Amino acid sequence: MEDLDLSDHKVTSEVHVFSEGESLKDEKNFTLPPKLASSVYPDANQGTTEDEDGDLLVFRKDSTPDFHLSIKHHVNTPLDMVGLQVWRGAFLLADFLLHSATNEAKNFKIFHDDMVIELGAGTGLTSIVAGMVAGHVVSTDILKGNILSLIETNIEQNSKWIRGQVEAVELDFYKSDYSEKLVNLIEDSNLIIAADVVYHDELTDAFLSTLKKLMGTGRPKTAVIALEKRFVFTLSDLDVEAPCYDYFHENLLRELNAYDILQLDTSEIPQYFCYERVKELVLFKIQDKSSSP
Repeated sequence: MEDLDLSDHKVTSEVHVFSEGESLKDEKNFTLPPKLASSVYPDANQGTTEDEDGDLLVFRKDSTPDFHLSIKHHVNTPLDMVGLQVWRGAFLLADFLLHSATNEAKNFKIFHDDMVIELGAGTGLTSIVAGMVAGHVVSTDILKGNILSLIETNIEQNSKWIRGQVEAVELDFYKSDYSEKLVNLIEDSNLIIAADVVYHDELTDAFLSTLKKLMGTGRPKTAVIALEKRFVFTLSDLDVEAPCYDYFHENLLRELNAYDILQLDTSEIPQYFCYERVKELVLFKIQDKSSSP
């Protein structure tokens, strides 16, 4: 297979495209306050405004203005560095994590002694949210384009909201030799999360191979994967399709056929963050068949 050259293809996340009044700087703060739990923020009424620098401020109308997450990120990147941006799947996964820590969650619960591995963490947004509800979060990504240092920066500037421990560690889907530290962390983890990590077939193969390896290492694990179906017009079929999603779904069912794979009903997950939750956003839960109810 010919190597893909993705460095010349520039893309911008829909999160930024649909943010009115937001200037397209290469890097800036992105302020996004979630409703942490129903006991603290009992409704989902939210509003938006901007600060003096033009950064987007998202908050509940009756919430404390000081409560926010400040996520440093890029707005325009080559396709192979999209992890430096914030994408809608990360918000959906963050909503799921917050809801799973509340008393209203039914089919899946997150507890403070859980240990979480995030694959392809990008800006670290969902790792930080996971750190609000879980005891230990390992935020992993490739050692390229300063992604790990960006994650560490975001962890540091949001540390006051993190209840547990969040750390950034290198994990490359295309490499199978992990550090001793990472192997020990994987063995001890019980939850794997990932958002928006599928955008071409070669990466899908590498991601699923990594996920399968991690699921079979150490403690029994549950994986939760969020992504967005991206529809394009294909000349081969002369129709609008989602080929990357279709390839992912087909290979997910084949590669992880030893596990129960469930597509979750996203309408049952409250929306804590302010973003456009389109119908193309999907969420999968993967777990041992013996763990299924």
